Amino acid sequence: MKKGLVFFFIFILFSSVFAGEQLLNKMVVRVNGKVYTIYDCKKLLRFDDPASVQTQAVLDRKDKLIDQLINNAISKQEAEALDINVPDDELDAAVDSVLAQNKMTREQFEQELSKSNMSFETYRNEVLKEQLLLLKLKKRIIVTMDVDERALREIYEKEFSKEPELYFTASHIIMQANESNDDEIRDAVSAIYKEVTSGKMTFAEAAKSYSQDGSAANGGALGTFSARDMVPEFSERLAVMKEGEVSGPFRTRYGWHIVKLDKVEKHDPPTYNESYEMLRNIYYQRNVEKMFQTWLKKKRSESKIDILL
Repeated sequence: MKKGLVFFFIFILFSSVFAGEQLLNKMVVRVNGKVYTIYDCKKLLRFDDPASVQTQAVLDRKDKLIDQLINNAISKQEAEALDINVPDDELDAAVDSVLAQNKMTREQFEQELSKSNMSFETYRNEVLKEQLLLLKLKKRIIVTMDVDERALREIYEKEFSKEPELYFTASHIIMQANESNDDEIRDAVSAIYKEVTSGKMTFAEAAKSYSQDGSAANGGALGTFSARDMVPEFSERLAVMKEGEVSGPFRTRYGWHIVKLDKVEKHDPPTYNESYEMLRNIYYQRNVEKMFQTWLKKKRSESKIDILL
C-alpha cells in the first residue's frame, strides 16, 4: 500500500473517532454555568452502559431528557452548596438494608446486577449513593418549608382525637418466609406453637431458639407499643386476645408469627400540642415529593438555564 493511501486511511479513521467524540460531547444544556452533554443524556437512559445508547434515541426523547438533566443538576448543585454527602458507613448500611430487603447475599445480588451489565461497585458508589444523596437533600429541604397547619389539624382530627388508643406489651416469634418456602415455614411455626402451648418450652425459650429478628435475644420481647406502630395484621390479632394468651400462627409481610400478649392498656388520645411533632412527621412523609417539586420549581425559576440543543 502506498504511503499516501496509508495516511489517507489513518486520517479517515481518526476523523471518524474525533467526530464521534464531538457528538458525545455536544452540549445539551447549561445550568448555572455547568454544561451537560449528549453523553449525560445517554447515562440517563442506560446508566450501566451509556455507550450502547444510539444518539437518535437521545434526540427522540430530547425534551424529557433535558428536563431531567436540569432537575438533576439543580439538586446536585444544591447538595454541594449545603455540604450534603454520603459517608462510607451510611453507604455500607444502605447496602446491607438493600440486601436484607431483597433477601439476598452480596454474591446473589452481584449476579442480578451482572444481568444488566452493572458491577456492584458501580451500583454502590454511583447509583445507590446518588439515591441517598437525593433523599438527604429532600429531607433537608422540606423541614425548612412552611407546614400547612390546617392539614395538621385535619390529620389530628381524623387519626388522633377519636378513640382511646390501645397499647400492647407483647412478645413474638417470627420466621421469615417467601413464596418458595411459605408452607414449610408455616408448618415450622405451627410446631413451635405446639411446643409452647404444651409446656415443653416457655415462650421466651422458643423465641431465643427459633425467632429470626433482633428481639430473639430478649425472649421475643417487643416492649410496649401502640396499635398504629405495627402492621395491621399484627395489631388486629392482638386486639382480640386476652392477657397471657399465645396466638396461633399468622402471616404478615415479614413472615410467620406467633405472639404472646402480656398486657393491654387504653390511653386517652394525645392533645394536638402533644402530637404536634408526630403530626409534622406524618405530614412530611405524605407530602415529601409534592413539597420537593414545589421547591424544585422555585429553584428552576431562580437558576440560569440555557438550552443548547
